[in-house]
Amino acid sequence: MQPVTEKRDFPARLLDLAEQTAGLAQTALYRAVGRRFPYESLSWEAVALDLEDLLGGSSGTVEKVLSEDRLLETERHVRDLLEEIRAEDPFLRRWAADSVLARCCYLLCRLLRPSVVVETGVAYGVSSAFLLAALAENGRGELHSIDLVPPRRGARRFQGVAVPESLRGRWTLHRGASRRVLPPLLRSLRERGGVDLFVHDSLHSRANMEGEFALVWPELRRGGAVVADDVERNAAFGSLQRRKPALWRVVCDRETDPLHGPPASVAFGVAVKGRRDRRYNPDS
Repeated sequence: MQPVTEKRDFPARLLDLAEQTAGLAQTALYRAVGRRFPYESLSWEAVALDLEDLLGGSSGTVEKVLSEDRLLETERHVRDLLEEIRAEDPFLRRWAADSVLARCCYLLCRLLRPSVVVETGVAYGVSSAFLLAALAENGRGELHSIDLVPPRRGARRFQGVAVPESLRGRWTLHRGASRRVLPPLLRSLRERGGVDLFVHDSLHSRANMEGEFALVWPELRRGGAVVADDVERNAAFGSLQRRKPALWRVVCDRETDPLHGPPASVAFGVAVKGRRDRRYNPDS
């Protein structure tokens, strides 16, 4: 792994903690009272085929990518690892990316063949592992992950634990709240052409989600994509629909082969910024 960067400004870290606490309280309230799903949604299979139509090279591309040995190996590794650490796990298991979101990250990373991927929210590093596996399969690209370590004993030691050592050469972990870390990171990446793929899985408050989307969308290359987990919690993902993307979809489905625990319902969004001149070519 590339050197970890960390913001150590004490007052700012207190603000991070306050923001994190408020966000967790908002999430708890959402879970307690429930909210009506704010978007029309599709199955993962339908959205995957839409991505194939927009970004894939030919019919059958999605099926081929989702059958790749590296993806299947990553699924086995993550599933075994999460079971192995269960006894001393400091996180909440629901903080781990679900199997459908993880596959979506892998698929998009393979179709887009990105040079730069940015994600917010790490915890175990499940989505990180799938993104890095796809980058390794591509033979190019790097991942920048932003994560605020939760105030739990042992959390720092388990942060990103799902990422195999063999994949860490393309990975830089930035510790801190996305509110502080994301703007300077995007400025530095702008000089290299911007971002190809952005994955949101950090604090799911409307303010945080809309803030991240507003920062990232202008820095996203044409044909780049945004993936956002748990979009059903508020109307933030709708802000990207108003930007007229080439594709805007919300997935609402249920796992069939989970990475952890029993099969669960999943909900996430995908938005693609314009069409790329070049479509997926596994040999390029």
